[in-house]
This record gives sequence, C-alpha cells and structure tokens, in this order.
Amino acid sequence: MQSRVCSIIARILKVPAASLDATSSPDTLKNWDSLHFLQIVLALEEEFGVQFSVDEIGALQSVGIIVEILRERGVSA
Repeated sequence: MQSRVCSIIARILKVPAASLDATSSPDTLKNWDSLHFLQIVLALEEEFGVQFSVDEIGALQSVGIIVEILRERGVSA
C-alpha cells in the first residue's frame, strides 16, 4: 500500500516515487503545500474508495501516517 500512496503523492508533487518513504511529509518536501495537500487527499479518497473525516485529514501529515490511517480504515494493499 505504501508504494501506491507514494505513487499518488509523487504524481501530484511531480517528484520521483523512489524519493519518497514513510517519513516523507510537508516538512521534507517543499512542494507539499496546502493546495497539493488537498489534491493528495482527494486522490487518496478516489484511489482507495474512502472518505476521510476532518480529524483524519488533519492527521495526514506523512506517508507513514497515511498508510496507517488507511489500514485502520480496513483498506488492503
């Protein structure tokens, strides 16, 4: 699942997917701004067939956390 998440984020931020890992976040990626964040959230919801709550959206601050929240929601790779 992490590779799918990284692929989505890489496409939106226009960075190589191989450059992303579980620690990738707005603090480590200068392109990860509020507009791109909204695009990432929408793309994740579409890709995985989920709708994040407001609290979950606020928590989506790294690749690792995104994967963890998706797993908690019962999404499988």
